[in-house]
Amino acid sequence: MRKVLILDPRDNIAVCLADLAEGDVVQQDDITITVKNKIPRGHKIATAEIAKNDGIIKYGERMGHAVSPIAIGEHVHVHNILGDRLSAEQV
Repeated sequence: MRKVLILDPRDNIAVCLADLAEGDVVQQDDITITVKNKIPRGHKIATAEIAKNDGIIKYGERMGHAVSPIAIGEHVHVHNILGDRLSAEQV
């Protein structure tokens, strides 16, 4: 069963298709990710290291930027990203 969904090879995040627990290992296609913290189904997980201010890429498009560094396997959500549509910051 697929646990994450990556729709574009440029993506640096994936959508979780199931609830993931800290320590779970996702082995799918050509990726292996150890989950760093609990991530609910429908939320996103980092599939690459993302530095502060780097773009968050989903479906091949930038949807926002990181407000702090995000490690592979970390939950990607409102606590560590800012959506470009909501941001008045110049990045």
